[in-house]
Amino acid sequence: MKKFSTQHYFKLIAFLVILSTVPVVITGGLSYWQSSKAIVDYSNDEKKQNIYQIQTNVEQVLKYIDLSTTYFVRSAQTQEFLKGDMNGKSFSDFHKLRKDLNHLQTIDTGIEDVILVSFDKRWLINNDGLVHLDNQAYEQINTNYLNLPEKSVWLMEEANQIHLPNATKRSCSHYINLVKKLPILSSQPDGLISIIVPTCELNEIMAQSNDSESFIILDDNNQTIAHSNAEYTGEDGYIPNNLFNMIDRNELEGQFEYQINGTDFKISYQTSEYNDWTYLSLVKLSDLHMKSSSIGWLTVLIVSILLIISLCIAFIGSKVLYKPVKKLKSVIDSSSEGKTVSGNTTNEFDLIETHIEKLLNQNHLLEKRVQSQVTQLKQLFMIRLLQGKVTNSELPLKVKSFNYNQNWTGLTVFSLKLDEIDQEKFNKNDQDLILFAINNLIEDLIPSQERFTPVVINDTQSTLIITECDNESDYTHIINQKVKLIQTKVMELFHLSVSIGISNRFNELEESDTAFKESKEALKYRLKMGESSIIFYENLNRRYSSVAPYPTAIKNKIFDAIKLSDREHALTEIAKFFEYLDRHDIHHQQLEIILSRFLYELYELKELLGAHVEDFQSTDMITYYQNLNSIEAIHDWVSDHIIFPLIESIDAKDDSKNKKISDKMIRIIHEDYNKDISLDVIAAEVHYNPNYLSSIFQKETGYSFSEYLLRYRLNKAKEWLTTTNMSVKEIAEKLQYNNSQNFIRSFRKMEEITPGKYRAQYKSKEA
Repeated sequence: MKKFSTQHYFKLIAFLVILSTVPVVITGGLSYWQSSKAIVDYSNDEKKQNIYQIQTNVEQVLKYIDLSTTYFVRSAQTQEFLKGDMNGKSFSDFHKLRKDLNHLQTIDTGIEDVILVSFDKRWLINNDGLVHLDNQAYEQINTNYLNLPEKSVWLMEEANQIHLPNATKRSCSHYINLVKKLPILSSQPDGLISIIVPTCELNEIMAQSNDSESFIILDDNNQTIAHSNAEYTGEDGYIPNNLFNMIDRNELEGQFEYQINGTDFKISYQTSEYNDWTYLSLVKLSDLHMKSSSIGWLTVLIVSILLIISLCIAFIGSKVLYKPVKKLKSVIDSSSEGKTVSGNTTNEFDLIETHIEKLLNQNHLLEKRVQSQVTQLKQLFMIRLLQGKVTNSELPLKVKSFNYNQNWTGLTVFSLKLDEIDQEKFNKNDQDLILFAINNLIEDLIPSQERFTPVVINDTQSTLIITECDNESDYTHIINQKVKLIQTKVMELFHLSVSIGISNRFNELEESDTAFKESKEALKYRLKMGESSIIFYENLNRRYSSVAPYPTAIKNKIFDAIKLSDREHALTEIAKFFEYLDRHDIHHQQLEIILSRFLYELYELKELLGAHVEDFQSTDMITYYQNLNSIEAIHDWVSDHIIFPLIESIDAKDDSKNKKISDKMIRIIHEDYNKDISLDVIAAEVHYNPNYLSSIFQKETGYSFSEYLLRYRLNKAKEWLTTTNMSVKEIAEKLQYNNSQNFIRSFRKMEEITPGKYRAQYKSKEA
């Protein structure tokens, strides 16, 4: 026993130690690796941003100088000055030119001198004034600058190597020189302009950056143009030649590590698309890893503390966790077979497992199966019982096995149906879920001693109720009390109304199927009784009168109103139809026959008229009313979903037909107004009765046929009076008047003026 305990105890300690230390070590290592990587990535991005900032600042100055110079030399005034002589007579021109050159230097760009040279007239102007070029100076400038292949170029030059006479070069040892041949667009330049900028200005821009980082600018020949340490400007040997091989000129930017004089550097570079200069950033790797080193030590400290805490928890926790195991082992060993079993097992858990399996396994499985199926078995039994499928021989056995109450004086079947589902809260597809919820509610409301298991069969919830009262009035009171409780709770919880049908009282379970049919039969009367009905089967089948005749006269009036598209009349007659059904005490079977016949005849009328009703497209919809719970609901459904859409469809069809006929009549008038046309002539052409055409035309246009024809002809007459020289007599003849007097009378009646005066007034207005 002790051997087993010791082995398991140390296994438990080892497991807890590994479980606690390994995640801590892995988490610490991953945290350090991720943090270091994030810092290095951040530093690399920072260096890229720094070098991009340097490039942006430098190129902003260079581009501004370039654009300002280009704008200056392309001006008409400058080009005119280049073609002229500079002598005493040109003093005003010289003064203007000097003023423009000085203006270029006033901009905060660090320009030290601006030199404008005319080769054609051999003169040079800069800050120091005007100089006329001799042959030697001319050849020197021509050789060093005019023969350059580019029309505009930035040059790196030492102060003593600038080959421009009289150039100002006092502030720095190295200069960058912007040389532009003039005119810019000419293939044969006869002048140039030189903008001299000291590299010290660029050094100052880069000196404003981080002290731990060095920046270098190289031209396309790898010559140092500027350096954040100004003393290295122009020194080609400062940067090893191997470094240039590492820079890929085909890539605009990049990063790599490089060793200079035994020190590792992180070098970032970016090549300018503007002038092919390369911008370098050099930072020591030791500086980059300084932050990650501090994070590493901090991580080691935290991991060490967590490891110590984890080890302490592992040792203490193992003792606590082992106590229940030790106690169980002692209890098992104290049994009569404990020693025998202990000798056959390898550890405490095998021993415990063996005993638990022997004691509980079979019983547990059997109980689990029975308990999981008992509810379903009860429901299946009740469904079979209500449908008459349980035999007399198995009935007592089932009732006893399910522990149902067998002491009753009477039995009753409740059948419940939903009246109407609130479409805002539930879908029609939720009906089954609602019924099952109500089924569970009834299980809670009615004690199990007073009922059998409630079940849901199709769209009906049914419950077999047990009563123990002999008095009929007490029985009725108890049944009403239970039914009203169910209706109240359903309304409170689901906000739904339900109707309940109640069978006759019976004593034998074998009669349950008959009682179930009676309760469903009672529910059919909710059509007349409305929502939240409580219907006893014993009150039915004795109170309805003789068979009521089918209301043919009312039906005919409804159909006539539909054919005439008389919505109000149809609404009145359909109300009379359902009032007739409600007024007569009609058995529900006859009620279904009348409604089915009426809807079928209505469907035939729809097909006969060729109308389209979305919710009444097939004969299957004739029985839809059976899903509704009251006469009022059927009334609303027939009115809103069949009658009114049918009238609208007929109206739309008639409107379209009448519009086509009236449009055709108008077209004939417009085409044949100068002919002898009449309503009879048009009726013969379109094959319709003249009176019918007259009413359609009046309805569509608002004018009678003769009035519309008269107005159109008079409008034509006004047009001819103002645009032609036709006489009144000619116009009258063209418009089919017997004589001009009739035409004049008609014109004066419509326009209150004679045709002649109308023409005269129009001409006077134009004059």
